[in-house]
Amino acid sequence: MKKALPASSTLEVEPTLSADNKIIDLRLVPEFVWHTGDTTWQETKDGHGNVVRVQMPNFYSMRLNTSTTCVAGAYTLIGVVSPKDDKGELDMTRKVMVFVKCSVVTVK
Repeated sequence: MKKALPASSTLEVEPTLSADNKIIDLRLVPEFVWHTGDTTWQETKDGHGNVVRVQMPNFYSMRLNTSTTCVAGAYTLIGVVSPKDDKGELDMTRKVMVFVKCSVVTVK
């Protein structure tokens, strides 16, 4: 896997606030996606000798699908993910720690 910034990042969030506005039940799905290259599925030559390739992109995604209960204003560790190495195998020596901080903001 190339060590680069993600090509795409998404974050799904579904908060539920308690009656006293101090506790937040949170469901979230952060995801990072990298384009890691292309695979050639077929390679042929046309009648003029030009090479024609059929290629498909390869992607690596790292996603965490979880839910937690947070105290408003406090940080909470929601998960730890081990990314894959250059060979596509889990690299247990590297960790991505995901924290969240929930704040209640009154909108008028």
